[in-house]
Amino acid sequence: MDTSVSQIFIARQPILDRKGQTYAYELLYRETPENRFILIELDEDLASRYVLVHSFLHFGLNRIAFGRRVFINFTANLLLSRVLFAFPPERLVVELLETIQVSDSLLTVVREVREKGYSIALDDFREDSALRVFLPYADFVKIDFRETPPEEIERLVKELGDTHRLVAEKVETQEEFEWAVSLGFRYFQGFYFARPQVLSSREMPVSKFHYFRLLKFLYGVGDQLEEIVQIISSDAVLSLRLLKFINSAFFGLLAKVKSVKHAAVLLGIQGLKKWASLITLHILAADRPPELVINSLVRARFMELLAEKLGLREDGEEAFTVGLLSLLEAMLDQPMEEIVKDLPLEDSIKEALLDRPGPFTPLLRMVVAYERGEWAALQEEARRAGLFDDSVLPRLYSEALSFAHRVMSTGL
Repeated sequence: MDTSVSQIFIARQPILDRKGQTYAYELLYRETPENRFILIELDEDLASRYVLVHSFLHFGLNRIAFGRRVFINFTANLLLSRVLFAFPPERLVVELLETIQVSDSLLTVVREVREKGYSIALDDFREDSALRVFLPYADFVKIDFRETPPEEIERLVKELGDTHRLVAEKVETQEEFEWAVSLGFRYFQGFYFARPQVLSSREMPVSKFHYFRLLKFLYGVGDQLEEIVQIISSDAVLSLRLLKFINSAFFGLLAKVKSVKHAAVLLGIQGLKKWASLITLHILAADRPPELVINSLVRARFMELLAEKLGLREDGEEAFTVGLLSLLEAMLDQPMEEIVKDLPLEDSIKEALLDRPGPFTPLLRMVVAYERGEWAALQEEARRAGLFDDSVLPRLYSEALSFAHRVMSTGL
């Protein structure tokens, strides 16, 4: 069996704190596929071992988790093998699944894991969970908001809130997040941060409206370089941040760029619009969790790479734009229908952002499925897009993560 990194499907799901900062990532895996998406049933222990080894050694934690801690699922056999002791305890959280088989030997190794400084998380914890035996050794207790009744969640918080760090799993709305905070949860996992807080006629704040107008102008001026330079230069914050960005190590330029016009010459029209749009989005999302901008960057680069892989190299800029703008709804707390109505975008970009049939729609669906670890949906969308060999996807995802890491490390 080929166990090269290109065959290991690892996605990540952020775990945020109450302030919206990313505390850690849970790593999700897909069993190694063969050609044409025929999935092979991997031994569960082997699959977990692959995630552990490849996340640390091949992908690299600085790339896949931006140097943060990672939660990784462990089977009983993998724990009993003690392979985890080869990895740094300050970076690894050992997550015990609700299906794990409890035994005296497993209890012994769990105690050893705790004594050696590793953190332990109990997944999908319920009142009748067999994982109760591990509570004295656990730091984190994760409670599934989709599967656990509200009254049971409240009882579990009352029982465990003072002794364990509680993680609310599968939190999908702002209302669920606020309820979890009120109960006393410290960490939150789910995609609530990527959803708009209000889908109504709520007016956009003045500061956001200003930068939304700038975004509108950037996409509406076509290839008029002087007008683009003028638009960017008219806003001191945008122009200063663009100059800081272009002078960062990301671009590696030998001479310092001192003006927007100089940046325009170096980047070209499309490059200038791309990076100015990125910085504008970063400003628009300043009051939202940073993971929102990171996800936008990952999606943008992943989309661009997918377009190239599918023979749409000339459409790479449009694909990048789709990914970059795909979370605007959450940044602006406005319906995407209203947002795209006011943006002078190509129809193909609008179709993808509105999830309507179009050339980039299957690509965006693939990217979203990958980031969520929804492997069956990924398989279906890849087929629709004409990608019948998925072995390249982990590499593209890894490249997109690396790109996002390098961009964010500039400080924007």
